[in-house]
Amino acid sequence: RQILEATPLLESFGNAKTVRNDNSSRFGKFVEIFLEDGLICGAITSQYLLEKSRVVFQAKSERNYHIFYEMLAGLPAQQRQRYCLQGAETYYYLNQGGNCEIPGKDDAEDFRRLLNTMEALGFSVEEQNSIFRILSSVLHLGNVYFEKYETDCQEVATVVSATEIRTVAELLQVSPEGLQKAITFKVTETLREKIFTPLTVESAVDARDAIAKTLYSLLFAWLTDRINKLVYPRQEALSIAILDIYGFEDLNFNSFEQLCINYANEYLQFFFNKIIFQEEQEEYLREQIEWKEIPFSDNQPCIDLISQKPYGILRILDDQSCFPQATDHTFLQKCHYHHGMNPLYTKPKMPLPEFTIKHYAGKVTYQVHKFLDKNYDQVRQDVLDLFISSKTKVVANLFFGHAQVMARQRSLVRRSSTRTRRYKAPTVAARFQQSLLDLVEKMERSGWAGGAGGFSPSPPQEPGLFEADVVSSQLRYSGILETIRIRKEGFPIRIPFLVFIDRCLGAAGWVPPSRRGETTKLVGALEGSVSLEVPQGGSWESPTSALGEDAFPGEGPCWCPGDGVVGFTQVPLPRRHVVQRHSQRRQLPRLLCLQRKEDARRRAEEEKERMKQVTERCTILPPICTPTPALPAGAPMGAGVGSSVASGRILALRWQELTRREVVDVTHLEIPAELMGLLEAAAGERVPLLAPLPAPPAREVNAGCVVLVPPPPLQPDSQLTLPLDINDYPMAKYVRGHFQEPAFGMLTAPLAAPLTRLDEELRHEALSLFQLILRFMGDPGLGGPQETLFGNYIVQKGLSVPGLRDELLAQAANQVWRNTNVNNEERGWLLLAACLSAFPPSAAFDKYLLKFVSDYAFAGYKPVCQRKLMHAMARSQLGAAAARAYPPSLLEWTANRQQASMALDLHCFNGAGRRDLGTGMLSSWAGCPRGAGALLAARACPQRPTVGRGLAEGWRGWSVAMRAGAQWAELAGHDYVLDLVSDLE
Repeated sequence: RQILEATPLLESFGNAKTVRNDNSSRFGKFVEIFLEDGLICGAITSQYLLEKSRVVFQAKSERNYHIFYEMLAGLPAQQRQRYCLQGAETYYYLNQGGNCEIPGKDDAEDFRRLLNTMEALGFSVEEQNSIFRILSSVLHLGNVYFEKYETDCQEVATVVSATEIRTVAELLQVSPEGLQKAITFKVTETLREKIFTPLTVESAVDARDAIAKTLYSLLFAWLTDRINKLVYPRQEALSIAILDIYGFEDLNFNSFEQLCINYANEYLQFFFNKIIFQEEQEEYLREQIEWKEIPFSDNQPCIDLISQKPYGILRILDDQSCFPQATDHTFLQKCHYHHGMNPLYTKPKMPLPEFTIKHYAGKVTYQVHKFLDKNYDQVRQDVLDLFISSKTKVVANLFFGHAQVMARQRSLVRRSSTRTRRYKAPTVAARFQQSLLDLVEKMERSGWAGGAGGFSPSPPQEPGLFEADVVSSQLRYSGILETIRIRKEGFPIRIPFLVFIDRCLGAAGWVPPSRRGETTKLVGALEGSVSLEVPQGGSWESPTSALGEDAFPGEGPCWCPGDGVVGFTQVPLPRRHVVQRHSQRRQLPRLLCLQRKEDARRRAEEEKERMKQVTERCTILPPICTPTPALPAGAPMGAGVGSSVASGRILALRWQELTRREVVDVTHLEIPAELMGLLEAAAGERVPLLAPLPAPPAREVNAGCVVLVPPPPLQPDSQLTLPLDINDYPMAKYVRGHFQEPAFGMLTAPLAAPLTRLDEELRHEALSLFQLILRFMGDPGLGGPQETLFGNYIVQKGLSVPGLRDELLAQAANQVWRNTNVNNEERGWLLLAACLSAFPPSAAFDKYLLKFVSDYAFAGYKPVCQRKLMHAMARSQLGAAAARAYPPSLLEWTANRQQASMALDLHCFNGAGRRDLGTGMLSSWAGCPRGAGALLAARACPQRPTVGRGLAEGWRGWSVAMRAGAQWAELAGHDYVLDLVSDLE
């Protein structure tokens, strides 16, 4: 009930009348509804892209947000007098559209319903009064007027309506003098004093409007947070996510707001097309259908035109907003200069202040009047200080939270910058783009499934009218036509198998087999009919014996396995075949048999071709096998056949397991000569995958040293705590800021350019590195010792060239994102875990990677990669010296594959061995002497008071040594424990 009650509250504060819709949503609402045992157990609402400019400006025939009109119509007279409120027509922020009423909408009744909603959601009377105070103060701010007068040879603004200033100050419980100074003076702070500079009338109006927009947007965000705290799910549960956002707009006068809205729709349309296209591919792969690539209109060039660095339209607007002398005209001229030759951008034929963009939904002309003013709505620090001092608790808390957010942004800029630079507050366009990226990232995590839209049949919004052009344009704006076209290019008719059998075979007289254990009758009607009794156990007789050879020419006996399980799938039919299939319904049994023969023939040819490719791969790869041992002299011909067949089956299953990781053929990709030599050296440690009578596989070098043991008791590690600001580092933000192209997702072909921005001398190595990653993840010929060796070669590249580390980690992360092959993705996470065992990402990348791992890690790799990455981040304060000296050891590879922890047997020079000290847990980043102290401290317990006493505090001074035969190796103070093992291996 509370979730439902929240809807009218958000609609009152977030919806408004526009030219085309009396109840248009002017913000993006992303609602996650959580379900437990089929019942709703909670919800989380995230709001994005609120149209703040509507608070201070409305076009003709439009209204401000509903709540203002509802409050004025529904508040009792006593409260209206307390807030000094009058009719809606008297307020500048409400009367610009020309009509303050909506036919058929009772604002007073809606306000009474809103009050009931607030009570149901637990808003106290004091909180409700604070809300109405803030709303009233916004209206009064709009009626603060200015006039200009000259002083010291310059025109400055002075407040005409001092009464409105006092009313606003009284409502918000702030100083009237401070409020008047905040909107008529600009404050510059020096080390010793504050300098007050008077503003012009235009600047004063902008300062007034900025305060009004900030008040309303902070109030809206606070209401959303209050609702979320009330209905937040108490525990993790399955969820369904719903997005409600404004649609594409093309009005008579299109300004900055329409550019932002249409850019959001352009970006979302690009996202939807990709999802639909990917779902089509997944469907075809799942149904094992041969398909060709479906073309779809890529609107990435339009997105780049609007937002790409450094000369996208919104980027130019942000740059112009930083220059005091910039105007809308200078902004327009820069757009013409940089995009005049772009086919998606059109300059006006006459010298008009406008430009035209060709969106996916059509051309839209934008008027640049007040673009710069609308892009700048920053609240100065003196204004924040003024409202933080408010005696109204809600107002003070709103601005205090906003000040904390701004301070955090400043600190992030200083932290991420390599040199000291002045903090530049984000503009409306910058915030809008960031909010959009956050929304898309959340939709990707939730798994977008589809969309629905509502359409108006006619512009006047009158019943009984239907204008085809209007509906057609709305279908185009919403992306429905593009979705239909993508489906039409593939297999749009998708009939479930049982429905297909019932519709087609049923018409021919066939009845599908029932479940196991029952006698099934198959009745056929071709040239006659026959009844076949199928006994329990599942074997079927051949129907040809009863119907004659002509009924099923060449078809073998039909057989069902003893378990009687029948699998059903979907039968996708191209449109061009639908009529033909219906017309041939009576001949369907014969056609099905012919089709089965054709399928069997095609599968045989595919298998033959596959075996040919496998043979070619075995010649391309270095030899990875040992010859089959010959039978001893005098042995009978049948000796060892049984064991060899069993071994052959095991190897066949192993080969099948390895081939599952193959997405595309990567065996043609080049391997460095030095790596080829290493692979050939390791070839003797494995048996051939395709040998007819293979010998048992040899164990990997040092494999006997790695065994599974029961884990010792674990102690909590204070280092393994996710940073509090981890949610501020989505991977999408890193991709946008550090990738050369804002694209992230699995690639099946070699890169043409590195993902990140690298020095020119590293570009070739980065491209070669990506080819090695493709082969590691997708080569079916890699396994056992060769796989470990191949992975360590990749890791060694990152160890030897620090500038490649972020690129290597980014490439691995890119290949596991949206990977449609589970086995291939698992190889990618294994490689990522191996890299994180040896070197850390840079400080500019570590939190983004940690956020990515925490959200999307495959199966059991999440805790593995989290632990390694957080330990690496703790060590990365040492800079490049934080990296390991050697790639991961066999112990680490084994632990990563099994998602297990690692431990070492402990011995002391005083004779205490495993029986006394046991087994000590350690990580890839355990250094010496801290690693030695941690191992011993973990074993200190009351049962063995003489061992490890006091080592939890006195770990300094201990060291680790390792003996291999008669050879001893000892660690230096800055070395890592497992580097000893890797070195000896």
